[in-house]
Amino acid sequence: MLKIALTLVSIPLIITHLFILYFWIFDWRQLVTDVGLIVWVGSIKFGILLYLVFRIYIKTEKITILNQKLIFATTFLTILLAFFALIIEFITSSMP
Repeated sequence: MLKIALTLVSIPLIITHLFILYFWIFDWRQLVTDVGLIVWVGSIKFGILLYLVFRIYIKTEKITILNQKLIFATTFLTILLAFFALIIEFITSSMP
């Protein structure tokens, strides 16, 4: 039962991470709104939490291992995008 619930929760999270990547590349202004930042930070926190739950409770089945790796990869990508956004913001704000 836990496996099915985690799989059903992980699919929208992965899709959210991919939408964040899309908006970061094509329309970054949507991500720097209040709602965009809440979704961005919330999806990172939820991705880390979900990855830890997968890692602790489910270790053997191939589909759950694939889900765990997908969650890790998309969460890491989203964190990396946030890091690059902060670097870009720092560089452009320090320009005269």
